[in-house]
Amino acid sequence: MAIELDHFFILTTPGAPEADLLSSIGWLEGPRNHHPGQGTANRRFFFPNTALELIYISDADEAKNGPGNGLRAVDRAMDSGASPFGVIVRSNNKSSDAPFPGWRYCPEYFRADQCFHVGANSDLLIEPSCICMPHNLPIADAQLREANSDMTLTELRISVPVTEPSETLRIIADCDLVSIRPNEPHRMELIFNEGAEGESRDMAPGLPLVIRW
Repeated sequence: MAIELDHFFILTTPGAPEADLLSSIGWLEGPRNHHPGQGTANRRFFFPNTALELIYISDADEAKNGPGNGLRAVDRAMDSGASPFGVIVRSNNKSSDAPFPGWRYCPEYFRADQCFHVGANSDLLIEPSCICMPHNLPIADAQLREANSDMTLTELRISVPVTEPSETLRIIADCDLVSIRPNEPHRMELIFNEGAEGESRDMAPGLPLVIRW
């Protein structure tokens, strides 16, 4: 099944103050939201063809014991060796078939007929979370995507310290715009507009993120 990138996330500290680093380079922040039953909340930045979500634990007990506990958010936040990243895709043929091995997660904040498909690598904390959106969930509103209208993502690179990625991660690596780099420390690189301006920012140590445009 063909898939396409919807958005991606970085797991951050409570309140996601790291978002201020992104605002400091001129990015406009979008509306925030929280995830009932999941124990997480976010700060978000939208672009014409994707979005970056900075997710944080807002209720550790709910995250660990609620219906979204299979996402292992608390375990990832507490494990310095875990990947803080997540890649969220869509099937681009509107099929309800699963694009990779995994399990269904039907969060409280979706309709009864809308469920995430979570990759079977969800317990491999060293790998990024891999999630497929419900096929019947609307794409983000066009007005939100205009917030940073001059920044079109042309490549999302995620480095992982594994030699042999799981089947799920290998399928994600075949997604347009996404590349997985094994045998490297956890890092995310965002390339906008094919790096036409020759500019870059390394957001470490606040975020394991490099931005090029």
